[in-house]
Amino acid sequence: MSNEKWVQTVIWMVIFLNLVVLCRVFIIPRVGFITDHFQESRALLRESSGPLDMPNQYRQTYRMMNQIQAIASEKAILLFPPGDWEFGSSRSVVIQMLYPREAYFSGDPGFDGKLLQALMSENAYVVFNEKWGVELCQSQIEKSLGVPGFGICQIGKGE
Repeated sequence: MSNEKWVQTVIWMVIFLNLVVLCRVFIIPRVGFITDHFQESRALLRESSGPLDMPNQYRQTYRMMNQIQAIASEKAILLFPPGDWEFGSSRSVVIQMLYPREAYFSGDPGFDGKLLQALMSENAYVVFNEKWGVELCQSQIEKSLGVPGFGICQIGKGE
């Protein structure tokens, strides 16, 4: 085999192996995910585990935000614990899912003013966890959000 033929064969083998890797690692898992979840709504897709090559790391956050959407009206003020939740909250997920509701996180600059505003509002909620916020609920009815340690209650004048 001539030197030129050998180089050409090696190049074709590299191309072939790259195509095999692309199919095995990326295309097959995604096609499987798409076919398994073809008829599901956008909300359920957000709560799914995602394809094998790109798992959904915000699955529990999406599940919780879908429940909050069903509870709080679009004009609601929502107060959240600091954004370091055990299961990896993302502020962008919270804000994206709950818009046009106002979402504020404990520990942010100006949060105390927003807390006072919420206490005077007729449509304000506290999303609490084991470390923050449960004391704001006082005697209000608390509802679990399906994620261990997290719940929601209405506060302010609307309670």
